[in-house]
Amino acid sequence: MFCPQCRAEYRPGFTHCTDCDVDLVDRDLPATEYGRVRRNELPDKLSVLLWQGADPHFYLALIGSLGSKKVPCFGRPLNPPMYDSFKEQPVGSYAEGEFEVRVSEENLPFGQWVLSSLEEALKEEEVDSKESRQEAEEQDVSPDVTGVCPLCFAQFTAAYSVCPNCGVPLRPPQRASLKNNPAKLLCDLAHPQFLADLRMALHRAGIPFNNANFPGGPDTRRSDVVVLDSDFERATKVLAQVLQYWEFDRSINLGPSHDAREFYWPDRAKRNGWYPEDLESLLWTGTNLNVLDGVGMALREQEIAYRVESAVPGSAKVFVHPEDQTPAREILRDVLEGVPPE
Repeated sequence: MFCPQCRAEYRPGFTHCTDCDVDLVDRDLPATEYGRVRRNELPDKLSVLLWQGADPHFYLALIGSLGSKKVPCFGRPLNPPMYDSFKEQPVGSYAEGEFEVRVSEENLPFGQWVLSSLEEALKEEEVDSKESRQEAEEQDVSPDVTGVCPLCFAQFTAAYSVCPNCGVPLRPPQRASLKNNPAKLLCDLAHPQFLADLRMALHRAGIPFNNANFPGGPDTRRSDVVVLDSDFERATKVLAQVLQYWEFDRSINLGPSHDAREFYWPDRAKRNGWYPEDLESLLWTGTNLNVLDGVGMALREQEIAYRVESAVPGSAKVFVHPEDQTPAREILRDVLEGVPPE
């Protein structure tokens, strides 16, 4: 039995896909028919275009960000694939294509806020990654280690010259050697079926990646796929090629999701006899949704009640109880400075 959405295969006796919440079918569908079925099943309300572009990394990041913030979305390639499966596509033939992400008209304003915040976050990450490469720290290794894998960072003694996990030559455990042609994240989408296809495609293209040579196949328990910097451009083309045969909506299981605009009311607030209107001390105001999400997460970890006002998507205010104002401001400072709370 197969799921017509995520294409996962089930043992006999199963009739329903728990990830996608749809009934199983008795045969797997070719990519062309699969896409047609998915388009027919696309809810009418997910019809408003939020984003369109050719960058596969941003495409996946946007789908993941929307999913983590409880925004239903639908992502797909604009044009149907040329073959029934990426396995039939000749190795090395990369057809350029664009992708689109659609949301409901109701969620469009919030989706646009997610989109702009993601663009801002990726720009900051690009700057931070350049600085981190320049300030890379020496790895802490034992004296008998003579080689380190640049992909999985496993440490080996003199008995090894090639990483048995990844199939790449080991590097001396010094900073300079590890900074030369470093590892780079290709994809971290938490979708086992898609990752299996991506890893298979990288194998076919002869591109090494982290933990590619495990006896049972690639380590499907991991959601990250890492390649060498020298292979990143070609691996990105492979990623875009595989994405031509996938469409995403509820088939992505990102784990717990949270709407950053929701208030938090712990048992402590109930025991104190507080009411929502008692949370009147302004803690933070701004337009960055990722900062709002980080502030909320930190406050929840410390069981500090808060409420969020966001009358217009694109900006928000966070309020706490006057009794929590001092610890909340310390938490806010740590979040803004990138220091985890104790």
